[in-house]
Amino acid sequence: MSVIKYNCKTNEEWRAERSHSIGASSIGTILGTNPYTTPMELAIRMRKELQGDFDYTQTLAMMRGHAYEQGVADLFSWQTGKEIIRSSSREFLLRRDDIPFMHASPDRTYWIDADGKKHGKNAEANKGVLECKTTRKPVNPDDLPLSWQFQLQVQMGIGGYKEGFIAWDVLTSADGFGYKYFTYDEDMFGSIVELCRDFWTRCIERGEDPEPVDARDIISIYPNSIEGKTITADEGTKHLIADLKEMQSTAKELDGEIDELKKQLILKFTDEEAIIDGESGKPLMTYKTKAGAMRVDSKKLKADYPDIYTAVAKQGESTRTLLIK
Repeated sequence: MSVIKYNCKTNEEWRAERSHSIGASSIGTILGTNPYTTPMELAIRMRKELQGDFDYTQTLAMMRGHAYEQGVADLFSWQTGKEIIRSSSREFLLRRDDIPFMHASPDRTYWIDADGKKHGKNAEANKGVLECKTTRKPVNPDDLPLSWQFQLQVQMGIGGYKEGFIAWDVLTSADGFGYKYFTYDEDMFGSIVELCRDFWTRCIERGEDPEPVDARDIISIYPNSIEGKTITADEGTKHLIADLKEMQSTAKELDGEIDELKKQLILKFTDEEAIIDGESGKPLMTYKTKAGAMRVDSKKLKADYPDIYTAVAKQGESTRTLLIK
């Protein structure tokens, strides 16, 4: 087994190279621990990328993660005294020749022993891997997201690293920075490799779609219902419907209580815009005036100016709505 390093000059080159294997950041999706992407969505995207069809659209959260990566690494170095390896900030990929369907692209690496007393400062065995995360949600150091942990273990398993850290910064908190140390878990990595082998063989090479796990998957496969087509409910489905009805009934009762409390609080106002705490002076609630939104009267436009209405009207995408009878 040997590790192959691919140094990429541009982000486009890096994206093209990574399309030929499963990245460490995708492991959480395959294992069902990523709430933002389903296995089916991942498989469809990867098959497109193998054909050269790349979507370079990035969300604000994705851009923040990339932009703040260096900041998280700097905070980690400052807090721990670990020296970040400068060259590790470049775009590169790592693959093992025995599992070519997987790759790692560590955020940063660091010197385990900065003085070089253990292995020599320039020895590969003296490197650890750092995974940098930014989030807006509170982080419990004793219960880190499984997708983060799987990602780090794959980085270590492919790169041959024996230790690593996950470092994070919670953007909504002034003291939201933290980090946690991990050692390489060979058993966990071995299990992940077999799951990735199956996913790559079935879903990428053979083009099979994973089982749907989200409403988005159903819409992707079946965007439109067929009029008159039905399916007979089994006992499990009947129980799910009954549970949903009960929860909806409870929710309606709570909505009514919430509306009543809001009404009572609104009656505390006259023309004031806020109710404040008498001791701190901080606002407890507000009831401000907002300018009314400008809207086009589509019925009047259609009746009085039909040609203009036809020219500007746009058919929206079809949707499917779940109704419990």
